[in-house]
Amino acid sequence: MSADSSPQPPAAARTAARRRGQLPPAAAATVVNAITLVTMLAAVTFRRGDGPQFQGPAVMIFTLAAWLPLLGRTRWPVLVLALTTTVECLHLAVLPFAGAYTTSGVAMGAYQPVPIATCVAAWTVASRRRWPTGWLAGGLAAGALLAVGVIAQPGFLVVTDMVMFDLVIIATAAGVLVSLRRERTARRDREFREETRRQVNDERLRIARDLHDMIAHHLALVNAQASVAEYLMRDEPKAAAALGGISVHSRQALDELRATVGLLRSEGDNPAGAVAGHSTPGIDKLGELAAGFRSAGTEVALTVDGVPAELPPGGDLAVYRIVQESLTNAAKHAPGATAAVNLHWHHDRLALAVTNGPAAGRQPGYRGPGTRHGIIGMQERARSCGGTLVAQPAPGGGFAVRAAIPVKEDNR
Repeated sequence: MSADSSPQPPAAARTAARRRGQLPPAAAATVVNAITLVTMLAAVTFRRGDGPQFQGPAVMIFTLAAWLPLLGRTRWPVLVLALTTTVECLHLAVLPFAGAYTTSGVAMGAYQPVPIATCVAAWTVASRRRWPTGWLAGGLAAGALLAVGVIAQPGFLVVTDMVMFDLVIIATAAGVLVSLRRERTARRDREFREETRRQVNDERLRIARDLHDMIAHHLALVNAQASVAEYLMRDEPKAAAALGGISVHSRQALDELRATVGLLRSEGDNPAGAVAGHSTPGIDKLGELAAGFRSAGTEVALTVDGVPAELPPGGDLAVYRIVQESLTNAAKHAPGATAAVNLHWHHDRLALAVTNGPAAGRQPGYRGPGTRHGIIGMQERARSCGGTLVAQPAPGGGFAVRAAIPVKEDNR
């Protein structure tokens, strides 16, 4: 019953039903409708208890007219309940059932197939709406059938009227139970998500504290000592320039660390946001990144062509980190080699290529020591914004990193 009454989107509901080993909602609704039709026809056939005979074309017309609205009960449950109740009220008021019974007995099946269609429709409303709506709709439908039965049918069928009323109320109660169970499940899921979010936030705060305690202090000391050493060695231009580079890079690392810590402390997932004054870097900072590597002895050629477009969330930062990691690997594994960074904007993606030649004095294909964690990290960065990345030795020696980052749909 729950599969038939699920309010989830069609695709999600089908997936959930398959996981539980149940029929998809549309198939379950079709099965319920088919069983209802068979039940109503059987009720018409055996309604007098004296063998399988139909009670004339008028009964069949009303039976089919009451059943047909059920085909749309999952889309318009309240409207379908109103239609089925109306048809079955007309059934009770128009057809002369009383003549088939004597005043000496109570004919419990006198109204068959009423109220089967109304019961199914009332159950559908109660199971797909909040419980106050379900009780109100089911109560009104049951009351309408009871009133028409009492007014239009003979007095000796009053017990049959009450049975009809009770059946609709029972169907409504069953639907309300389904609705309440679904609400409880949704509430538990919501509480679970909130608890998970709270635990994630706690973990992010712990990571932020650890990052600050473990790294920020040491970087601050390196920056301060490099500044002092640069002042003391101002008469040695090369040494002073190297120390100046250390000071600059350590200060930049501190700024990025503060931005990362601020992002971890924030509750949102804004990939570009951070602490005021310490925003995370992006494509606009690639020139400064290349200049920093040049000052450290790695020649970097940066080219950008095409019409820039907006990248998906996290795409701007992903491009910067991929270039940063690629140039870091080039400086570490191929010192003295020239590196080239090329960004080419297409209508649907940004093509990024970072290549470097082989290190002087080393055989082509030399890769040097490393854990390849940097390459794995770059691939994860690209995938996080819907892109791809391939890192492999270049045919003529050296290494090449190529990535494709899709642009936003509205920019295409």
